[in-house]
Amino acid sequence: MAVILPRLAGACRTFRSACLFLCLALAVLAPAVGSAADGYLGELQQKAKEKDLARARTWEVLLHYKPSGRGAKSLVDDPRFFFAPDGSRNPEAELFATLAGFFQETVKEDEEHPRCRFIARYTWLREELAIDEQRLPKADCSKFEKALAAVNPRSVVLVFPNTLLNLPSSMFGHTLLRLNTQYESDLLSHAVNYAAITGDSLGLFYVFKGIFGFYHGRFSNLPYYEKVQEYSDLEHRDIWEYHLDLTPDEAYRVFLHIWEMKDFYANYYFFDQNCSFNLLFLIEAGRPSLRLTDEFYGKSRFWVIPVDTVRAAQKFGIVDKITYRPSRATKIQKIAEGMDKELAQISFDVADAKLQPRDVLVSGLDTDRQREVLDLSTELTQYRFSKRKLDKDLYEKQFLGILAARSTLGPALVDAYPVAMPVPPDQGHRSGRFRTGGGYRSDSWFTELEWRAAYHELADFDEGYVRGAQINFMDLSFRYYADDDKLRLHRWRIVDIVSLFPWNSIFKPISWKVHFGAEEMLLRDGREHPVPRLNAGGGITLGPGDNVRFYAFGEGDILASTRLEKAYSVGFGGTAGMIANVLKDWKVNLWTQGLFYSIGDEHRSMVAGMQNNFRITTNTSISFDALRERSFNIYKSDITARLNWCY
Repeated sequence: MAVILPRLAGACRTFRSACLFLCLALAVLAPAVGSAADGYLGELQQKAKEKDLARARTWEVLLHYKPSGRGAKSLVDDPRFFFAPDGSRNPEAELFATLAGFFQETVKEDEEHPRCRFIARYTWLREELAIDEQRLPKADCSKFEKALAAVNPRSVVLVFPNTLLNLPSSMFGHTLLRLNTQYESDLLSHAVNYAAITGDSLGLFYVFKGIFGFYHGRFSNLPYYEKVQEYSDLEHRDIWEYHLDLTPDEAYRVFLHIWEMKDFYANYYFFDQNCSFNLLFLIEAGRPSLRLTDEFYGKSRFWVIPVDTVRAAQKFGIVDKITYRPSRATKIQKIAEGMDKELAQISFDVADAKLQPRDVLVSGLDTDRQREVLDLSTELTQYRFSKRKLDKDLYEKQFLGILAARSTLGPALVDAYPVAMPVPPDQGHRSGRFRTGGGYRSDSWFTELEWRAAYHELADFDEGYVRGAQINFMDLSFRYYADDDKLRLHRWRIVDIVSLFPWNSIFKPISWKVHFGAEEMLLRDGREHPVPRLNAGGGITLGPGDNVRFYAFGEGDILASTRLEKAYSVGFGGTAGMIANVLKDWKVNLWTQGLFYSIGDEHRSMVAGMQNNFRITTNTSISFDALRERSFNIYKSDITARLNWCY
């Protein structure tokens, strides 16, 4: 025992000495380790400064920097997107702070390490600075790696769903990206969308907030088939797919930037920094040498229309091919066009459950006609379910019954109901327009100058546009009259929308129109004065052929002006007309309108007009218009000739 105790005491002294040595070593080495990290960070920052990476094109794209005064400003408004307090306006400070963020030791349980969260920046800086990952803290990027494995981007497609007049944010169309994967079916690819988070806002408040950037815009990623279903099945919108020539490596870099942007917002402006503009940053991230956003930012035009972004992609030569995906409504119309009324009625009866699908098989029709009937009833049933005109149980019972009968007839011929590819949207006339011309207004000659910001009117040629859809936005016209030697405001159409979609046995849309602005009007004093005006109406359109449509509206009209005896006038009446393509390059719109103002300043207004448009090239035409009107029992005539140039 006497021997053991001294040995234990010696062992304890040895252990204490070892512990003391270890603590001293850690105390000495800890600053050394921190100094090593700080030293490597300083080395990387110095190298980045020497290479001037803060002004590199890729850094500009990844941070969405644009010129602002003597410096730059990011178009991303979310402060969490930046490491430096002044990172949105100081590219160099943000670059140095980003590098420092890569050395972060720990992160919260529900957060990603900066190297994973800002993977596009990290990937680029790692390549530019030859970063040694062994000298950085470990980072778990399993969330990103799982998402990358699920998407595995191979190529990129710019997708353009056509105009939807009933939705203000999509009345000019829309654009999104599709990331093609290793799957053969395009529908299994991933769609990347940028949109305003609007909540339940409606009406004028919705428009006001959208114009002045009160909404946040965010990117979202979802299966492409969901977007096809939304646009094609629910909204009757044909879809155009512009396949870009980005390589798999460039598609990968597009995905990196999508991942980096997924949780951050930018203020959304309907006219410029909208769905189409911000989407261009993703393409530029894949190939920074492209300057797609420069086509719109800082230029004289203050709006970005989706089809114009498609034209920008064409201008830079990155479109490989174009694919047309007709909507379900277009397909239904195509099948019905090839059938006589009797066969079509049988299809309607099957879709309405008035006739059992198996009855078609014993109807005496030949096999091809039976296929047509059941194919149309299949499409109609799916369409009605998508429009919520059938509940799920009834739909499943009815749809499965049709499929069972159809399966007994064997497959149809390949492309049994081919839909001809129309002119792509980017090949139609440009959206802006200048007009110059002149004419005679009752007792005076005049010259006229007109500018329209966007987009398309009924008398314009429809190639590349939705037939029967008019959107005039910010149309400003001045006239100089020789008799009084004055320049006068003739018309200011702030917004002028008309929807003329034909009513038929399958689809029964309500045609409608809304007009708001100011225009010269003939008043009680026998002179013409600019009068603010709001006009709206609803009606029906009939289209007996592809080249002609007849329309009729019931409408209301509100005038407000101190030139009126009671400062306002409210009237009701209607408009009827016909629009036709007489020849390939000659389009005519004939119309007449009668309004009876019984509230406020009482009077009547009758107008008859004719518009003729003769195409010279896609973007130039000559128009001849004639107008005869009576207001306050005073008659006026107007004849005008114009040269139109779309730009």
